[in-house]
Amino acid sequence: MKIRKIKFSGITVILAVLLVAFLLVAGCTQNAATPTGTQTSATTPATTAPTATPTGDADSPEYTVDASFEGSGNGDVSAYLKGGIVRMLKVTQPKYEKASVVVTTGDAIYPFENELTKEAETSIADAKNADESVADAKYIWTQAFYVPQDIETNFKIETTGDWKIDVDVPLAINAIPPIGFRGAGDGSSSFFQINKGDYTVEVSVEDADKLSISLMSFDGKIYALDIPKVFSDSKEVTPGSVKIPLKIDESGNYLINVACNGMWELNIAPASA
Repeated sequence: MKIRKIKFSGITVILAVLLVAFLLVAGCTQNAATPTGTQTSATTPATTAPTATPTGDADSPEYTVDASFEGSGNGDVSAYLKGGIVRMLKVTQPKYEKASVVVTTGDAIYPFENELTKEAETSIADAKNADESVADAKYIWTQAFYVPQDIETNFKIETTGDWKIDVDVPLAINAIPPIGFRGAGDGSSSFFQINKGDYTVEVSVEDADKLSISLMSFDGKIYALDIPKVFSDSKEVTPGSVKIPLKIDESGNYLINVACNGMWELNIAPASA
């Protein structure tokens, strides 16, 4: 039996070929990356993500922690954001449409682009058409970025159709590896604790031919993972999986940014597990 996992708008649909019924699993609408499996609490006290202290004048009314915009088609919007805080960019669309958002905050530029393969787009559409309860589900994708100081931050959007952008502080969950996340297209996890040590990141993808993964610390440092070859040399999109060694030198709170043009599932576990 072939099983394909698809996530959209906080709902994960598991398509089981040869089965008529669909099993719907409630997901997390806060982020496009949905936690999977068991979230194991730390046996020793873990450091919960602290409340970030914005830089600059805390009483200054012109700078904000969160922001929200709505529009249709291409757009160019800005917000005065408090610095020293990681932000989650959440893009909500009535249905999947190719979209890019370039975030410019001071000297830092974050070019985010979410474009699914035709195969992934078809799989999501088929899942929605097969079950009326998710027929109107919206498509959500997320990516995290860091605002280094109190500054006007610009968001340049290129897409077709309607869109809504929410910019807020990522959630922090009380969990340590082993932990897993899955999604369709670009997605970011909540912050979670990773203690110092060696880990294995196991990633599987389907209907995709592009993949990049990075960790972001609570203070905005980015650690890109060196991903071995996942995809075949053929031009056809095929399932693939890979195991990536990960060494954490400093215990702390991290989130995961995944950029992928298909379905993906990622699990992090201690290397000895």
